Amino acid sequence: MSEGQMDDERYLWDRSGEPDAEIVRLEALLSPLRHRGQPLGVRPRPPVRRWVRMLVPALAVAAMMFLVASAAWFSWTARRDGWDVQRVGGAPVVSGVRVAGNRGRDGARLAVGGWLVTDGASRARIEVGEIGEVEVDPNTRLQLVTSSGREHRMALARGTIHATIWAPPKFFFVDTPSAVAVDLGCAYTLQVADDGSGMVRVTHGWVGFQSGAREVFIPEGAVCSTRRGNGPGTPRYEDAPAGYAGALAVLDFSDAGDARRASALDVVLSRARPRDALTLWHLLRRGSLDERRLVYERMAVLAPPPDGVTREAVLAGDRAALDRWWDALGLESTTWWRLWKRDWEK
Repeated sequence: MSEGQMDDERYLWDRSGEPDAEIVRLEALLSPLRHRGQPLGVRPRPPVRRWVRMLVPALAVAAMMFLVASAAWFSWTARRDGWDVQRVGGAPVVSGVRVAGNRGRDGARLAVGGWLVTDGASRARIEVGEIGEVEVDPNTRLQLVTSSGREHRMALARGTIHATIWAPPKFFFVDTPSAVAVDLGCAYTLQVADDGSGMVRVTHGWVGFQSGAREVFIPEGAVCSTRRGNGPGTPRYEDAPAGYAGALAVLDFSDAGDARRASALDVVLSRARPRDALTLWHLLRRGSLDERRLVYERMAVLAPPPDGVTREAVLAGDRAALDRWWDALGLESTTWWRLWKRDWEK
């Protein structure tokens, strides 16, 4: 390496050598971008918590406005003069008239107070205003009770329907001889036997089943029976342990003195999995005090109650304590549904 090359390199390292003319030219061109020994004037970001405090209320307001707007839209677009009925198979009868066609002028209109009846070879589809549709199986008899902005209600006297509803919760109701199915944004199958007993099977979302003060919440993948004079039973998942269906039928619909109750409760509690806390939670509000004590002890092992929820409060039927334990199960909040019902029914 020549002495001139060494001088050039020293200039590059510490500027002590002889500068190269080309390097000097490049330095002049790039001098506006030279670091000047001062930090960049970047403004500090506001604390994250401040933005969170500002954003959360705004999101809450936006969510509420969306729900209110949705409810208003469904109310405004609701058709109050009846529902369209389409023939799917056979010849369903609407208010005494056979439906021969599938759509449009060949279909039919089910007016408020009218009945839709299918025989063993008939099937139909009902457009529930703008909020969903109902598939009607053979051997079914149902009536359109109400069709208004806030309430769409039918009565299923017997048979099977498959409802798919995309409206906000509590717009669609189905009366049965033993309970009312309350849509909470869902898809479900509802069956009613000739004796008035029934079964709801939820395939998406949630369904409420109500009769007087008795109410149950049935999630996707669960079923619940109901009987005339008793109302809804206890929900269970379809994959519940063996023996659950029969044991719950005894606990839900037998007299308090029935000798089978003890063994039925033992089946439910001894075979319960953590996810069966859904069933146990509903049993906390039913049966004798001794039965509810046993249910509490088993559920406390599978899904311990949250802080502040005491054994005494649960066994006393305290609604707030029961709801807090429900919310801790990681399902859905019953509080939201009750608030919606309270505000909407004012």
